[in-house]
Amino acid sequence: MLIKDRVYGEIEITEQVLIELINSKPVQRLKGINQHGNSRLSLYPEPISRYEHSVGVMILLRLLGAPLEEQIAGLLHDVPHTAFSHVIDSVYKSKDQDFHEKFHKKIVINSEIPEILKKHNFEVDRVIDEHNFPLLENSAPNICADRIDYTLRDYTLVMNSNFRTFEIFKAMIVKDNEIIFNDKQQAKNFTDIYVWMGKSFWANINDVARYQILANAIQIALDNDIITESDLFHDDAWVYGKLVNSGNEEILKNLNLLNQDFECVHDPEDYVFHSFAKFRYVDPKIFLESETKRVSELFPEMKNVFDEERVKVEAGYYIKIIPQDS
Repeated sequence: MLIKDRVYGEIEITEQVLIELINSKPVQRLKGINQHGNSRLSLYPEPISRYEHSVGVMILLRLLGAPLEEQIAGLLHDVPHTAFSHVIDSVYKSKDQDFHEKFHKKIVINSEIPEILKKHNFEVDRVIDEHNFPLLENSAPNICADRIDYTLRDYTLVMNSNFRTFEIFKAMIVKDNEIIFNDKQQAKNFTDIYVWMGKSFWANINDVARYQILANAIQIALDNDIITESDLFHDDAWVYGKLVNSGNEEILKNLNLLNQDFECVHDPEDYVFHSFAKFRYVDPKIFLESETKRVSELFPEMKNVFDEERVKVEAGYYIKIIPQDS
């Protein structure tokens, strides 16, 4: 199987277990789930799906020399994602954006995945426990394959080029079962990109508002039994179709707002709703001249950057919507 990836280029996959898992229904379902829910990134040409990101994590682990078992875990790590990705976290008020993780085992077990894994001598309970795979998942501010891939992939989408992101990737190494850098400038470049993506998209007030508006529509649908929680495990188009065809005026009002041009301002005195984003930051480790340091140790100004963004994001936004003239 030849995969043409927008970040890493052409990758040949020969392991039958990976090919069968990629073609399984739970993984294929991810093609219909936008990585960015309903943010402005989701409106870009050739938007990123959860499928593309999941395959990307698998490829990244592969290029870093991770064992096959960890590549499998990377491929399957987003299988439980709901339609519209992290929009559903706004429905269920999950500040850690981890609503989908509660369903990982259930989604996997009730599919053909266990049979595929068993056929190829892999244990399903071990594969779906991300604690077994520190290259795949590592707590912030460390970097890991999941965090690296969505950052490089989103930046490649925005810039319409993978040149800079691939240069950053080439400076990554595995040391003591952890992904770190061997080049301080590329580590700083990655950190700068992560901060910029957070400010410009992931925790930007306009994107937070778009998430909340769609979440409001979904919440109304759930409250009125137009959709059920299990319906959220279809894809974006299926759930959106249920909302559009609901005939519910409040749902349609929210959907119509999303189709209009608007800007948002933070105004605690005059706002429509108060909403939160997840504070994200990385402070990667760098191995230089026999010692390991973090970006913030070599570039002390980054500490203030992290602190300022943390205070802003964790306080949330009091969002006032300002329609734009057509």
